[in-house]
Amino acid sequence: MNKAGGNTDNIIAIRQKLHTHPEGGFKEFRTSQAIIDALKSFGVKDEAIKKCAITGLVVDLQGKGPKAGKSEGINMIALRADMDGLPIPENATDLPYRTQTDHAHMCGHDGHMACLLSCAEVVQKNLDKIP
Repeated sequence: MNKAGGNTDNIIAIRQKLHTHPEGGFKEFRTSQAIIDALKSFGVKDEAIKKCAITGLVVDLQGKGPKAGKSEGINMIALRADMDGLPIPENATDLPYRTQTDHAHMCGHDGHMACLLSCAEVVQKNLDKIP
């Protein structure tokens, strides 16, 4: 557990799982489900997770804390990560979580997804502090 409430070891394991099974664009069915499973393990409710663009996800985490100031309207932050792998073989033969498909996360999308999941975990655990 880190200071903000996230579980670093869990996020590393998720990133390695995502790295092992990359999928091509609009075919990230396993990836999308892994992200949903991770979000649910953080306590994100089903109704907060919406599918879009075949395999994409939109996740609405709503703060439950006191309203800050007198501003009207909805305040929100949008974060985004790509999920697809490229149709390129991975050459790192000694990597314990080496890619097992004909695609690879050569652009670091597995890391991007892990960072976003880490952020989602911390936000979910701190909803009472977010207006």
